[in-house]
Amino acid sequence: MKEKLLNNLGLKVVSLVLAFVIWMAIVNISNPVVSGQPFTIPVDVRNEEILDNANLTYEIIGKDSVTVSYQVNTRNSSLFRESDFSAYIDLKDYNDVTGAVPVTIEVNKNKVSLIRNGEVTAKPMVLHVKTEAMQNKKFDLKVNYVGEVEDGYASGITTLSSDYVVARAPESVIGKIASIGIEINREGANADLDGYVTPKCYDANDKELTDLGDELTITPESIHYNMAILKAKELTLNFEVKGTVAPGYRFTGVESDLKSVPVVATKSVLASVNALSVVDDKLTIDGATTDKVIHLDLNDYLPPSTTIAPNAQSQVTVTLKVEPLTTKSYTLKLADLASSGSDPDYEYTFSKDSVDVTVRGLKEDLDTLDIRDLNAALDMTGLEPGTHAGKLTFEVGEGFEVVNYSDFEVTVVSDNEDESEGPGQTTADQETDEPATAGTSKKQQNKNQ
Repeated sequence: MKEKLLNNLGLKVVSLVLAFVIWMAIVNISNPVVSGQPFTIPVDVRNEEILDNANLTYEIIGKDSVTVSYQVNTRNSSLFRESDFSAYIDLKDYNDVTGAVPVTIEVNKNKVSLIRNGEVTAKPMVLHVKTEAMQNKKFDLKVNYVGEVEDGYASGITTLSSDYVVARAPESVIGKIASIGIEINREGANADLDGYVTPKCYDANDKELTDLGDELTITPESIHYNMAILKAKELTLNFEVKGTVAPGYRFTGVESDLKSVPVVATKSVLASVNALSVVDDKLTIDGATTDKVIHLDLNDYLPPSTTIAPNAQSQVTVTLKVEPLTTKSYTLKLADLASSGSDPDYEYTFSKDSVDVTVRGLKEDLDTLDIRDLNAALDMTGLEPGTHAGKLTFEVGEGFEVVNYSDFEVTVVSDNEDESEGPGQTTADQETDEPATAGTSKKQQNKNQ
């Protein structure tokens, strides 16, 4: 088989070359019509203003390109290039029922005569256009601050070139926007800030929307801002309370949800201010038997030329604490008490060994009060021989009051009257040589000690 193929090989090659030359000659002489090279070209859009005037926007569904087909003579097929063709749709031909718009093909005027019958077809022959109403919506600008100013300073008033913007976009895009705002970076600022920023769109969760399409326009495109940076100072709040609570109760102090408030002003003004005094007729406890809750606006009590720092809390809730008083009894042994005003020439005895003392105060304070904290003492000042009502003195801490103590008597006897009848001693007493009253002799106790 191989030998058959190789036999007369030269003759066979010459025959093939000759056949090709003859075929080319026939083709060139007859110049038959063939399909030209297909080209895929983009489709332009004309008369867009027709939809704009109708307040509509459009979107081409699917591909926005077509493939052109045509027929030419063989000798001319190599002369065509993609740039010889252009395609467009005219929106004045838009069918609002089907959304279809026919595609028109244009050919370079120097080449159109080379195409058989000048006919060029496009695939697809129509494009489908989807329209949607445009919407204009006004949004109030919100200001978002990034970072904090330098310590000792506070953000002042921010002035914007416009308080709102108008967004224009298809209704479906506008529906995604919950708010529009600007961001101002105030990190470490200690002087006024000034500049331009571009508005940003946010969804209902305050997340920035970054892909809303090219049809969204926001007017104005940029916002000029000026932000004052003021010297700030924390002022302690002092509440001036007036009045007297009902009997049996005690005012125990002021509680508030704010201990201080940041105030901004010039340095010279702040230099002389350290606290904010809150004086108001509402701050009264006259006749109070329970806590009193009051709501105040601190702006009403600011010194001249000062303001509360922006974004700082100005509303304060104040509670005037009122608690009931209670009593507690303590038992004191008279013999254990110190005395004052006693005379060394007299001997003192008591009708009782102990007395009960009633102290008034707040329950939690009384629970911690020790009997020694009463600093009780016997007062013998001016007592002459005889029997007298006993008297005690106390030195208790603030918040406590000794209401009363049980009665007792003190019998005073002069050392010179031990052998004779005299004040504080009867004849019977002399015969029995016993004390006239029960109790311990204060002088004898002192001697024993």
